Amino acid sequence: MDAQNTDVIWGEFAAECDDLASRMQARFESHLHAVMATLRRDGSPRMSGMEAPIRDGHLWLGMEHTSMKAADLRRDPRFGLHSAPESGELQGGDARIEGEAVPADASELETFLRGHHHEIDDSTSMALFTARIARAVLVRVESRHLVVETWTPASGLVERRVA
Repeated sequence: MDAQNTDVIWGEFAAECDDLASRMQARFESHLHAVMATLRRDGSPRMSGMEAPIRDGHLWLGMEHTSMKAADLRRDPRFGLHSAPESGELQGGDARIEGEAVPADASELETFLRGHHHEIDDSTSMALFTARIARAVLVRVESRHLVVETWTPASGLVERRVA
């Protein structure tokens, strides 16, 4: 991402592109876990399973503060997030988010903890980030065509169909 970060939070993405955001949220919520890619110190990718709830206008990225993915995000905030595939048919789609993770401030942490479905005994052991979205992609199969919907803050929604 560039220094003039134009990435947006989930609520801004949903306000601009509600239908796509709703379908992507359904994909992320269809399974408890998603797969996040971060960058290791040497630049190679690290893939990690994690919960990534979407609520209160944010895509939340919460993890143990001592985890390697937290260390990766502190060093380089770029990430990719992938929904779990539902089947080989991709009827609901294959959702992906690219962006930057921003450490949550104290008020965001309180908001997250109030709505979290697991009891967290010690929030100091948690690293919590909010996602700034640079690109949202939903890929699905429709009538034997691959449909790729891509949204960016700069370009808006672009749909491609591949036979």
